[in-house]
Amino acid sequence: MKYPKGIRPRGNSLLVDVTVHGVRRTGTVAGLDVDKALALQAQIRADMLKNIVGERAKAGVWTLKQAFDKTCELHWNETESKAYENLQANAQRALNYFGEATPVDALTSDRLDEYAKCLKDEGLSGSTINRKMSAVSKMLTVAVRKKKLEVRPHIDRKKETPGRIRFLTPEEEASVLGVFEMWAMDEQRQVTIMLVDTGVRPSELWQMENRDLDFLNGLIHVWETKNDSPRSVPMTDRVRDILWKRSDVFPRGPLFPYDNYWYDRVWNRMKAHLKLDEDTEFVPYALRHTCASRLAQSGEMQLQDIQKWMGHKSITTTLRYAHLMPSNLQKGTKALAKFTVGGDSSSRP
Repeated sequence: MKYPKGIRPRGNSLLVDVTVHGVRRTGTVAGLDVDKALALQAQIRADMLKNIVGERAKAGVWTLKQAFDKTCELHWNETESKAYENLQANAQRALNYFGEATPVDALTSDRLDEYAKCLKDEGLSGSTINRKMSAVSKMLTVAVRKKKLEVRPHIDRKKETPGRIRFLTPEEEASVLGVFEMWAMDEQRQVTIMLVDTGVRPSELWQMENRDLDFLNGLIHVWETKNDSPRSVPMTDRVRDILWKRSDVFPRGPLFPYDNYWYDRVWNRMKAHLKLDEDTEFVPYALRHTCASRLAQSGEMQLQDIQKWMGHKSITTTLRYAHLMPSNLQKGTKALAKFTVGGDSSSRP
């Protein structure tokens, strides 16, 4: 029989072994009742944590839950961050793993490496692991700043692969718009055009108001952004037409009074209609990728300009689209041909 971790038979009894923050305790259960052994194991662990927390509290050290609460108060809230719910969820995952009562100084580099390995074993990508570890790092940073932790342990970043960027071809876009027209869903059709031609995030579109429109200069001022950095996005002709009409219909409040659920629900129906169910990357966010990809493919804009248009906080994000830009590398073939016997062969069919 395979026994749970930390429990093993010894004669007609079960030996319970518990290690918490490098301190080991053992116990014994008469008979071979695994449930009783698990209960004893949980009790020993709880008692050990209680003692450790008491000792750390006397020394002024926070628990992980205290660090979480303070970080939410200072940073992870609706006022300070638009993505606060995701940040809180990533941090809560760590609390579930380590335990809310765990002192922050018990999160050594080795323990954090174990947590990262656990996430990797679950099949999470390097970028996803980095986001979850970043949440832990933020809590520990707050603890250090509040003098509840002496030093923040080092956290290794995982290698992030760029992955494939899914964007819509003009033919795919036409198919999507065609389905919405066939279903008489003009609101969804307009939203799709807005997301493709502006590259704004869906959350930014839902918050767009009449006062954000500058028809004189052909600009949309985006104030509520993911990284809290306002930007202005130019209007294409079809975006201008849509916004001009909606500005009369919605003189106050959101121009698109919807949410992600409203759009996702119909998007998934359309996706099934086009037999793209198995394309896991064919999601509404692909419309934002479509805008960035087309800007890069046009050859008319520099990466820094695309960064400003899309509202990327770091140029590293924009670099994901760099390979789509027309390149001068092809000129190298003509340069090399000059050194071959017979000279430049560029005129050959």
